[in-house]
Amino acid sequence: MRRTNRATWILLVPMAVLGLMQGPGCSNEAEDIDRNGENTALKGECKLAADDGDPCTVEGCEGQPNAHVKVAGLPCGTNNALKCNANGQCTGCTSPDQCGESTDCAPYACNSGVCTLTFTPSGTPVPAQVPGDCQQIQCDGNGEETTANDNSDVPSTACQLSSCVGGTPTSMPAAQGTPCSVGNGKSCDGEGNCVECNTDADCGVAGIHCDPKSNTCFSCTDGIRNGDESDSDCGGNRCPKCTQGKSCNTGGDCTTANCADGACCSSPCSGPCLACDLPGFVGECNPIEKYGEDSSYGNGMSCLNAAGLACSAAASCLQALNTSCASNGDCASLRCADPDNNGQKTCVKGPGDPCNQPVECFNNTCTNGVCGP
Repeated sequence: MRRTNRATWILLVPMAVLGLMQGPGCSNEAEDIDRNGENTALKGECKLAADDGDPCTVEGCEGQPNAHVKVAGLPCGTNNALKCNANGQCTGCTSPDQCGESTDCAPYACNSGVCTLTFTPSGTPVPAQVPGDCQQIQCDGNGEETTANDNSDVPSTACQLSSCVGGTPTSMPAAQGTPCSVGNGKSCDGEGNCVECNTDADCGVAGIHCDPKSNTCFSCTDGIRNGDESDSDCGGNRCPKCTQGKSCNTGGDCTTANCADGACCSSPCSGPCLACDLPGFVGECNPIEKYGEDSSYGNGMSCLNAAGLACSAAASCLQALNTSCASNGDCASLRCADPDNNGQKTCVKGPGDPCNQPVECFNNTCTNGVCGP
């Protein structure tokens, strides 16, 4: 019988009974100062027996006759409301719930006022199971639970063809087009996912298209950018081409046939220091401002300050300020000089450029924060 919480038995059992339980084989001689110096093996020391979980026994010496002694009067049952008799039985019950906590495999019974722990027959399934794990939780006949293979407990997962093999779940993706209903999904994609669509037919209405990349339905008249559209209701493979200034991925998205810097552009705009997405001029090809950068043009080329390059405001990519130069034509500022007379020519600022000190300027003059003519 399993042990329940109870008051310390030593307070309930007469000391005479304790003496009988301990006996000479489990004395406190190890604590006897009069016998100090003797071999510990002669002092009658013993190891306390492990708790057997029975509320009607007390533990003595391990391996001795008094290892587990039945004691009448010990508290037992739920909330220690019952008493043990001399036979080690918990008595006084009128219903099983007074005896302790029952489990599916070890329920209590109350027979003629005596609590009895019974064991459910081996192989009996318990009520609480884990669905789809190819296993069944059963009683082992000794009051505990065990598991057994159950090949009928097949997992049920959308867009997966599942089975149990030797108690182990196995699965493979269902064929594309297999109906499903997970979230907004209607059709399996052949890779184990339940998606909105695989074909236009899955979207159900004429004019509603299926984007094969996102497996979602979209319309060219719904006022939002979705599906394979490059901008709202335009671009992509299904919708009308986008007008100048709209977003694009390729020239095929645009009525102008030109896509530059992510915008349908008035011209190819693929030269250095040209952009079609300048603020206020999206869709028009214009030169990038002086000393600005062009992160990408032509065949992956760029004009970056970090590389010592800068735009000239005339659609040219030349040397940036403070880089070495040989002539004015090398520089985005169109000014190459040695204003500090250190023998090294560099690209310097030209007339009208903002400055902090004269040495920044071509003519070595900085007046009111501006390089002089």
